[in-house]
Amino acid sequence: MIIDTREERQTHKRFTKSLKPYLADGNVAIHGYDPNQEGLKKIVKLGERAGVPEVEITHIFNNQAMLAISHAIEDIASEVRNGELISTFQRFDNFKPQKKRYLGLAEDLDAVRVWGEGDPPKRCPKIDFVPVFRNELKRYWVVIFTSPETNAALICRQINRSSKFDKKVFAGFYTFNPFLVESMRRQFNLMSVGLDRVINQWEKEVQIPSISFSEIKNYFQESESSQS
Repeated sequence: MIIDTREERQTHKRFTKSLKPYLADGNVAIHGYDPNQEGLKKIVKLGERAGVPEVEITHIFNNQAMLAISHAIEDIASEVRNGELISTFQRFDNFKPQKKRYLGLAEDLDAVRVWGEGDPPKRCPKIDFVPVFRNELKRYWVVIFTSPETNAALICRQINRSSKFDKKVFAGFYTFNPFLVESMRRQFNLMSVGLDRVINQWEKEVQIPSISFSEIKNYFQESESSQS
């Protein structure tokens, strides 16, 4: 989808500025995915400095790329200083390294909602913790920010089986389209009350491609071999 509204252009400009410092880490890897061609398309070699990925195009992200894009959206939320932020952490244990950051965001925003499995962190009075109650939701890494003038979302699903954070691989996209972002926000808030139909609809609408584990493994083996 082409970014053609003033709001989207302004948010994209903000996002690009916020993202670049996080991409300075050489471990960031971003790859494109085109189901109509030969599957994975290399955008950035592993170990190279990543550029700003294309918006609303399905990408394959390593965990560092996911963190970079998540932090860029969080920084936008911090600059706007109003609105709602929804983030999924798969497990609440993964939230601990980001606790200080999110406490600051909760001071600025109207609402901060964090999804995860396990025991919710303590001493976070301004953050709403939502338990993940369906296995389908445990696969997702989602950051949604909505406000009257700015909207941004990262929607990804883990596509390998690793439980180790630094080995996880995700497929998904990010967007600034206010209609899509608001739709995702509404569905997540409905899912928090356990509506199974909403969860099933969410899975259908997101349309993240199913990539076989062998395809991912072979691709990354080839990428690593090309650098050695």
